[in-house]
Formats: sequence, C-alpha cells, structure tokens
Amino acid sequence: MGVRALLHLPGLTIARAGVVLVTGVVVGACNPAPSEPAEPAHDKRLTPRLIAQRIMYCDDGTRADVDFIDDGLKMAVTWLPKGRTEILRAQRTGDEFRGDQSRAIVAGGAIAFMRRGKIHVCHRTPEGS
Repeated sequence: MGVRALLHLPGLTIARAGVVLVTGVVVGACNPAPSEPAEPAHDKRLTPRLIAQRIMYCDDGTRADVDFIDDGLKMAVTWLPKGRTEILRAQRTGDEFRGDQSRAIVAGGAIAFMRRGKIHVCHRTPEGS
C-alpha cells in the first residue's frame, strides 16, 4: 500500500521515491538517534485517546513528535522544537495520512513525510530512550 501511495505524490517518479526511502533506511541505520529524552509537544486536549507516541528523528536533522490517536487512523504531528500541531488522517490501515499541509506514509519503523514539497524520512527512537 505504501508504494501505491507514493505514486500519488506530486512530482515524484517511482524510481525517485524508491531511492528516497532506501536512502533513508540506510542513513538511518548508520546514524543512531540521540538518547536524551524529549518532552511531548502536544497539548493533552489534542490527544485525549492516545494510542502511541514517538519522537521521530529525521535524516535531515529535524525531529517530530508523532502521536497516533483514536483508532490509529489519525496522527498528530508537531515539528520540534516549537512547530504547530497538524492532524493527519488515513482512510484505512496502510493508506497514506493526509493533512492540510502534509502527507505521511508509515513503513516499518519509519515515516516519510512530505511537507511544503520536501520529503523528510524519519525514524523511531529505540524503546526506553
């Protein structure tokens, strides 16, 4: 499903999208996430039915606080340190998440975000860090 969703990203070819995701996985494996804990960025009122929360470290050095809420088809994303929270929604499990300004595809332990025409490949922090 994730590859099919990439086909709908404007201006991306299948080959370019594949290179971005493979490069992200390779670089992510070489650059372990910092171990210092980060405070959640979301207001509790935005995430009353929190399923999971992760701080994501992206290959370009950015970080995002990602909360999966309600039925798991809704994601609250805040770009750290002081970005606005955006709610992204997916229609079904495996579909891409869409918001007003961003899109996201979840694959394994990584999330590929497209914001303002740029792709950010982000990886979960290890459990307990």
